[in-house]
Amino acid sequence: MAAAVLAAALAVAPMADEPPPLFSPGRDQGVMQSAYTGRYYNPADEGYRKCVAQREGRHQYWVTGANGRYVGTYQMTRALARGAVWMMQREWAEQYGPAKAREMRRTLHHLSPTKWSREIWDQAFWTVLNWSGPRSGARHWAGGRFTCTPGMAWAGEK
Repeated sequence: MAAAVLAAALAVAPMADEPPPLFSPGRDQGVMQSAYTGRYYNPADEGYRKCVAQREGRHQYWVTGANGRYVGTYQMTRALARGAVWMMQREWAEQYGPAKAREMRRTLHHLSPTKWSREIWDQAFWTVLNWSGPRSGARHWAGGRFTCTPGMAWAGEK
């Protein structure tokens, strides 16, 4: 009986030990591979993510748009960023447990998105992009001064 209880406890134990950093003490910037490769990540859209990051925030994770309405390198509204955190909480609960996931959500909701870490921003991008299926959230990044298309290659990549 004790072995069955232990096996059941291990089956629901969080998969990862440490969550990603929630805030960035520095100013993350520059073209880098996604810091997130979880459930909603799609390597076929990595070029698209880099294009959006360049077009929207020039790979500066801490920026605020000229009108103050959009934040981060993906230039999300604060409402969309806040909603992304609610969406991300589900994945965190599976990885780190429900209590830690709630703590992470609360911390991020009390922290300006301009202070979020690159890891959190990248997860927010992928979660919003693929939440309801592949590329279902691409409409959030439609238009702009140059076109980014899901599935595209990033300049310099083969």
